[in-house]
Amino acid sequence: MDGRDEFHREYNDPSIGLVFQAGFKNQYTKVVKLAGDLSPEQRQGRVGEVIAKAYDKLIIQRVKSRQLAAAAKQSVEMFERIPKHVKDVDLRRFNRILKEMEKLGKKHGYEPVDVASPSSLPLFEASKDAPWMLVGERKLKGNERPDPAFAITAIDARGTWLFDRSGASADQSGVKSVLRRMDRHGALVGEKAFYHDCYTGTGAAGSGIAIMDSSGLLHAYDEELNIITESNLCEDSRVVDHFRTIDTNYWGEFKSQVRAVDVAPEGDRYLFTLADEVWCCMVSGDAVWGLVMPLKEGWGRVVGRSERFGVAQEVEEALQLFGLSIPVDPKDIKRKYRKLAQAHHPDRNADDLSATEKMKALNTAFEILTGVDPNTLEYEESDVTYFARTDPDYVMEVEGLRLEITMTGGVPQDWVYAASFAAVNGGAYLATYSGKVIRVSREGQPEVVYDIGTCPKEIVDVGRYTYFLTPTRLYIIEDGTTLAAFLDVFQQGRLLVTQAGFGLLTGKQLQWFTHAGMKTGDLTTRDPIRSIYATDSGVVVQTRQHQVEIQGLLM
Repeated sequence: MDGRDEFHREYNDPSIGLVFQAGFKNQYTKVVKLAGDLSPEQRQGRVGEVIAKAYDKLIIQRVKSRQLAAAAKQSVEMFERIPKHVKDVDLRRFNRILKEMEKLGKKHGYEPVDVASPSSLPLFEASKDAPWMLVGERKLKGNERPDPAFAITAIDARGTWLFDRSGASADQSGVKSVLRRMDRHGALVGEKAFYHDCYTGTGAAGSGIAIMDSSGLLHAYDEELNIITESNLCEDSRVVDHFRTIDTNYWGEFKSQVRAVDVAPEGDRYLFTLADEVWCCMVSGDAVWGLVMPLKEGWGRVVGRSERFGVAQEVEEALQLFGLSIPVDPKDIKRKYRKLAQAHHPDRNADDLSATEKMKALNTAFEILTGVDPNTLEYEESDVTYFARTDPDYVMEVEGLRLEITMTGGVPQDWVYAASFAAVNGGAYLATYSGKVIRVSREGQPEVVYDIGTCPKEIVDVGRYTYFLTPTRLYIIEDGTTLAAFLDVFQQGRLLVTQAGFGLLTGKQLQWFTHAGMKTGDLTTRDPIRSIYATDSGVVVQTRQHQVEIQGLLM
């Protein structure tokens, strides 16, 4: 499946595409500047949403830095350029800016705008087309109120995962994060306080959850918060071997190379990514399978050896030291080296003052003959993989002459940025930076490749349906190979998939769909949504101080 033909037409527009690209990179000043060059018609739809977000961020920054005149000016500019994307919160913020300026004695030529008071807005409101009934709206008692430190991480068939990434909910000092599990009906299953952060993970869609902290420790828990496995990925032999044998332009700390971790629904396996590699392991740490993604177009792998090379005389002297002659088998060199190293090692010859020099000579001779650092002999192979361009980046024809230009910079590998186990059959989904999603079998054999043009933020599989959520679009795959639907969802919140359908949750809105992507309705709230759980007849939605039951919405 190639979704790039279905990608936003605006994204490829010479003018509008630049706005999208700047928005993805959070370059808000650039977005606003580019928006000034667009016509009112071009500032509609998804483009308008990107522009509105940029204005919101910039105005809030101006207010925080006390640049009130600049904040007021940008607010008016926002109202004029994208009136259909201006919300009540934007209007109320503008009025507050004017009041603050007047309080400080700063003159301005603006008039306050008419806007409803927040207290006059409905606490909960369903869309007119929603086949639901809102009942039981009430204010929560103090002990009933959801802790604002927790955010909904995932909803599965048996309950909800919530995560406090700041540790603010914990009573103990030193706690950096807290994981909480609720059952389908909102009852607390368990809570776990961690003395480590959560760098990646927690995108659970099954009964377990996997977390990797900034130090590279992988922690996997079942739904009752019992530990399934813990593994120090920094010391994993596969990781050590990767960095020993791969030479490329990696950046940042080790944690930056691991983009995804997950635990299987059965709790018997876990997986982790490492740049362009993916490893699936038993909880014991033994590998089940490992895969390496193909290189980006125009790159090839080249095997290199040590940079140390011996001239003919050095080679002859090294062979003499080992008692060997050409032709020679590399295995004989390694066997002879081990024998001589045992005989002359300084630890075995404490009384021999020349033992250290003899050992250095042996190491030098070994490296001349093999190109291998003797300290790596614990590994079967010690070749180092480098990367080279196999095709030019640019080709130009100038007056009959062909000019090829090759850029050597950049990372050649197509990194795996998202990965998760499938709900059935023990397989997995692997998504790369270039926008390819590969479904592999339980044995690690690639079965299907989906090309959607951009890397998904989330991959959720519930059996018959699989969901790929990108920053701009949600793809719905039915029975593994059929594109059932795709929805334009420009950064519209978190994907919540249950056995009865799926939702898109933003701060103050819950949109609900059937599994196949048919929208059933919206719920809009005055205050941010803090908790969602099922009842026998529907769903309860809670904000910080209020709740309502949505009868007819099944999850």
